[in-house]
This record gives sequence, C-alpha cells and structure tokens, in this order.
Amino acid sequence: MRASREMMAWHVALGLLLAPASLLQSAALGAEARSPQFLQLFTAVSDTEQNGMEPVPELQKNAEQGDSNAEYKLGLVYDAGVGARQDLAKAAHWYQKAADQGHVAAQFNLGLMYATGRGVPQDLVQAHMWLNLAAAGSQAAARGERDLVAKQMTRSQVGEAVRLAREWQPRAPVR
Repeated sequence: MRASREMMAWHVALGLLLAPASLLQSAALGAEARSPQFLQLFTAVSDTEQNGMEPVPELQKNAEQGDSNAEYKLGLVYDAGVGARQDLAKAAHWYQKAADQGHVAAQFNLGLMYATGRGVPQDLVQAHMWLNLAAAGSQAAARGERDLVAKQMTRSQVGEAVRLAREWQPRAPVR
C-alpha cells in the first residue's frame, strides 16, 4: 500500500515537472482542471508503456549540457521510472551532477539515497553531508532526515560529515 502511494506521488510530481506551464496555470485557475489533457498528466500508465519510453529528449539534452534543473528532473525520471525504465544508479548519477552544482532538491534526494542505499552503497557520512547542505539551502524536510541519519552515526562520523559539508563548494557544470 505504501509503495503504491509513493508511486502515485511520483507520478503526480513528475507530471507537474513535465507539464506545460500554460496548462498548469489554467488548471490552477480552474479553467481546464477537467480537461482530458490535464487528466492525462496524472493517469498512471501500464508498466509496459511506462518502461518502454525513453527519457524526455529535451530534458536529456539539457542535462548533458550541464543544466542542473534538467539533471535533477532526469534523476527524478530514473528514480520514479516514469518516462524511462527505473534505474536507481542513473538517478543517483543525475542527482549527483545537480547536487554538485548546488541544486538543493537534488542534494536532498541524493542524501536520502545514501541514507538508504538506494542506487548507491549506503554511506551515512555522505547522507548526512548532503542532507545538511539541503537543510542549509532551506529544503523543508532535510533537517529532520539529517537528524534521523545522525542517530545512526558515531560522533566521529557526524564530525566528518559536518567537516565535509563546511568544505563543500558548488562546481561549475561539466559539459
């Protein structure tokens, strides 16, 4: 049940990220909330259809050119398996590229991946560091998640994570 709700949340989030702005604007105003185009954004597709699609070509192109927003969104595509086959290693790769440039939401998602070992080897020091950076960037849930991770760590591990976060500097996009 929980996995189903999480997948539905990913579908909605990805639909919002990839939807044309004009459609979302109209829906927010109530004009097209029942239109077939709007509803199609949130209709779950079958696994065959969902996993047979390639990532959004424009998103892929922009991500490869170092656009941190596109890198983050491509991470979401691979993380959720919506628009492409789910591939947690690729999700982590794209989140890492965006996080390295200072993208706060990517830092948060990457921190969660390190905390749980989803798509990357579990590393609580890296998890704490990325969640700490996301918290400093005003990511709402990052502080709580960072504190939960810290409860699983030794004092020296927390110290190392804090040191890494202090020393961290955003990188220029790698093209």
